[in-house]
Amino acid sequence: MTTQSEPGEEHSRLKLVIAYNGQEFSGSQRQPGQRTVQGELEAALATLAKREVALSLAGRTDTGVHASGQVGSCLDPRPDLEAGELQRALLALLPKDISVYRVERVSAAFDPRRSAQWRHYRYRIRVGPRNPVDDTAVLCLDGTLNTMRLLHGALRFEGEHDFGSFAGLGRGTPESADRDKGRGTTRRILMAHVRSRMDEGWNGQEIAIDIVGDAFLPGQVRSMVGALLEVGRGNVQPDWIDSLLEIADRRQGPKSVPAKGLTLVQVGYDEWNEASVPRWPGKA
Repeated sequence: MTTQSEPGEEHSRLKLVIAYNGQEFSGSQRQPGQRTVQGELEAALATLAKREVALSLAGRTDTGVHASGQVGSCLDPRPDLEAGELQRALLALLPKDISVYRVERVSAAFDPRRSAQWRHYRYRIRVGPRNPVDDTAVLCLDGTLNTMRLLHGALRFEGEHDFGSFAGLGRGTPESADRDKGRGTTRRILMAHVRSRMDEGWNGQEIAIDIVGDAFLPGQVRSMVGALLEVGRGNVQPDWIDSLLEIADRRQGPKSVPAKGLTLVQVGYDEWNEASVPRWPGKA
């Protein structure tokens, strides 16, 4: 499924590809009295359109989570402007911690959440001294992490599983009513991979954990990374991941990692292909 309209279809909506630093936001979704990504974008669109404009997003990110490829959509606020003009106008109206780096006109059928085929998250870790250049987007740890153990643990997440042990907001407890709705806490992980490199300048190790899934539960990725850290530190064996998936109970699940290391990298609207994942600098 693509986001482009077929010839002759009305281009009545915009697709926005959005990046933001989540440090100063109370998450992505609009909340009364809170600064949110959706709120800032809707304010800029309203100024541009001289009326209220409702924006929908492909995925919900929590307080402190970043994005380099979030996707939003709204009714076209200014059909008289070219897409490039719309982008420049929005950039002039948005605060410095949000950027819209692509604007496309798409058909009325496009829904950024329901049309999405997959979502790609990346969690970044630094083992060693803090680097103030990227401190807001990387979790800094002392000690050591075994990259191969991390990878062996991550691969166990691939496939379709019940992720109840990793679901937040009460979704992962057996008594949750949400577990009987739709897919419940079952999700499909298309790729879970770990890459690392040594940063000689800072005398530290940088690790990126990439997770791609068809959809995610609240807090799922941060809980998955929390489990992987236990494996990477040698506190548990990689097959502990299997037992967590089998138990499917958040009360027995792992501790979540802080939000600041997590970034929504990309939302895909075509069939999943590993080549679609942007490469992270360093050794595969």
